[in-house]
Amino acid sequence: MKSKLKTRNWRFFRYAILALVVWILIHIAYISIDGLTDYHGKADVAVILGNRVYANGRLSSWLQGRVDEALELYKEKKVRKIFASGGISTSEDGGYPEGTAMKSYLVDHGVPAEDVIADNAGVNTYWTARDFLEWNKTKHYQSVIVVSQFYHITRTKYIFHKLGIQGVHSASSHSYTWDDIVGTLREVPAFYKYVVVY
Repeated sequence: MKSKLKTRNWRFFRYAILALVVWILIHIAYISIDGLTDYHGKADVAVILGNRVYANGRLSSWLQGRVDEALELYKEKKVRKIFASGGISTSEDGGYPEGTAMKSYLVDHGVPAEDVIADNAGVNTYWTARDFLEWNKTKHYQSVIVVSQFYHITRTKYIFHKLGIQGVHSASSHSYTWDDIVGTLREVPAFYKYVVVY
C-alpha cells in the first residue's frame, strides 16, 4: 500500500514539474513574441524604462539601446514627448540619476529639452507607470509607446493597463546580449509577482 502511494505521489510530482516547465516555456514564447513585435504607428509619448547608468552619466549598453529606440521614434515623429524614467544608480556606479542621464543623452542627440521629461523616482516598472500617470494628470495624453528590453514589454504593458492608462503600445531595444537569456527567465516570476503584489 505504501509503495503504491509513493508511486502515485512521485507520478503526480513528475506531472506537476512537467506542467510547470511547459507553462514557463509558453510564457517565455508569449513575452518574446509580444516584446519583439514593435508598434509602427504614432503615440503621444514614448516612456523609457530605466537601467544601469555609470558614475560619469554614461548609459549602459542595455539602457542606450532603449534610449536610441525612443530617439528614433521621436525623429520619425511617431511621438511628441519622451518620458525618461528610472531610479538612482547604485553607489558602486556613482549614484547617478537615470532619468537625468537619459535626458542628457537625448538632448545631446538633438531632442529639445522641453520634449524630454526626466523622472528619477521610477525605481521599478510599477513606479514608472505611477509617475507617468501623475505627470499626465495635467497633460491628458492619450497614448504611449513603452520602450524597454523585449522580455520586459509584456509586464510593462500589463501594469500600465492595470493602473488605467489606455492606448499602451510598445517598441523594444534592438541591443541584445547573452544576459537577455537570464533576463527572460527572470521575467516569468517577475510578471506573476506584479499580478499578485500590484
